[in-house]
Amino acid sequence: MDIYWIAGKKQCGPATVPDVISLVQMGELTPDSLGWHAGCERWMPLRDLPALADFLQERPAHDSQDDLPPVPGAESPAGEAPARAAKLPPGAVRVYLPSPGVRLLARLVDMALYVTLLFGVIYVREIPFNASLLPSSPLAWIAFVLLEACLLRVLGTTPGKALLGIQVRSVDGSEMGFRRTLARSFLVFLGGVGMMVSLLPLFMMGYSWWVLRSRGITMWDARCATLPLQLAPIRFGRQLVALAVVFACVQLTSYCMQPWFLPMIEAVEQQSPDAGQWMRQLLPPEQK
Repeated sequence: MDIYWIAGKKQCGPATVPDVISLVQMGELTPDSLGWHAGCERWMPLRDLPALADFLQERPAHDSQDDLPPVPGAESPAGEAPARAAKLPPGAVRVYLPSPGVRLLARLVDMALYVTLLFGVIYVREIPFNASLLPSSPLAWIAFVLLEACLLRVLGTTPGKALLGIQVRSVDGSEMGFRRTLARSFLVFLGGVGMMVSLLPLFMMGYSWWVLRSRGITMWDARCATLPLQLAPIRFGRQLVALAVVFACVQLTSYCMQPWFLPMIEAVEQQSPDAGQWMRQLLPPEQK
């Protein structure tokens, strides 16, 4: 859907819903900036546009329409009158766009919980060492991508996002199908964490952070027409809880990985004896 807006009494646009929300996030527009899209009969604050009602706080429409450009389509060749404005849902809930730091923390919680679950199953089932199941292997994350896609399809959130009050919605308000959520999860895995290959995750997370800070939207949300929304201002206590969850998961995962330590070091020694010897020094005396 194309959206137009007024800047300095000049008509700007068109732009998509994610791009307009990005402009609001970056401070180039405000929720009170006047905008229009098909189906509206006049310029109104962006927060009152039906296409943005789920993402911006509801407020009374702007009182004055003087000295504004005609709404797009009002002077169409066919001379058709614009459609009547759609009614906003009663009791619209104010939502926020989560900061990049909060989004990263939610991602870390989800990944930490998954790794703990994975190695918990390995520990209970006494599965022998398999390098393809290590967190550094892309194959180990296939189930994570599928699980995240299912959670977003059914619940619209994940454990980490729910802990920080974040939900993922489609920008047009339509129901997210499994194909869309799967595509989003795969793009996050590919472009957000670099498929967990070597040092690529650090580079891709830094690049994604920069894109989100500069554009206000990530490539996967822009590609899939989705947007994470924070239903309430994030409190510091929730962030502490999220950090505590990550720390607890690291400790529990380390415990569950103990039967794999020696085989893993032996595998490393075959590739790099020096690195293997260094890792062996980190083992407790009874396991050396």
